[in-house]
Amino acid sequence: MSTQQLTLNINLRDGLRFNSFYAEPKSPNADVVSVLRSFVASSEPQQNILWGAQHSGKTHLLQACCTKATEEQFSASYIPLKIFKSHGVDILNRLSSSQFIALDDVDCVTGDKEWETALFNLINSTRENQQRLLLSSTQNPRKLQCILADLASRLIWGGSYQLQVLSDADKPKALQTRAEQRGFELSDRVIDYLYRRYPRDIESLMKILNQLDKESLKQKTVITVPFVKQVLENFAK
Repeated sequence: MSTQQLTLNINLRDGLRFNSFYAEPKSPNADVVSVLRSFVASSEPQQNILWGAQHSGKTHLLQACCTKATEEQFSASYIPLKIFKSHGVDILNRLSSSQFIALDDVDCVTGDKEWETALFNLINSTRENQQRLLLSSTQNPRKLQCILADLASRLIWGGSYQLQVLSDADKPKALQTRAEQRGFELSDRVIDYLYRRYPRDIESLMKILNQLDKESLKQKTVITVPFVKQVLENFAK
């Protein structure tokens, strides 16, 4: 199985697209989405890095970019380094045929000289091969502690964009918007119930939303508080 098949067929999650990423209009996150849409649409070799706290949406946007790139007939590879770190650096040596490359969580391999060398070489080769490269980090890339000074400078060769975690006030809007996109309604009562009983980070809430959607379609019923309680209790068993 090729790297492209591996990364696209196994690791890209259904639903992680630009239109399912919630950002308040005219917010910094909306500006980042606009930049990434242009980035994917262009065939010019570029490099960008997204950074922000856990659950700020970095993985969502990296995968959205890869999905959009393939829709535009570009070959794309998504590499979640937290997962692939244990498999060794060879994965980075097999990306020469990809026109669009997304490396998630580069900060999880900094401090490891072998990985830093491989990452340094990849960044150089993407320039030589006219590829587009999108990176992500939980830390500001300008403050990453790299063993290789040259890698530290290359990580910020292109644009650097910070993502903000959604506020508690925006999370209900994000859930309701996603529910509308999937063709159902999520009431304030249901959201309040979820908020009081389950983790409030947007990733966990979206996973719950997906589960509720699947079960409501299966059972052909609307999503109410009793239904949510039933589904999530069964799901936890």
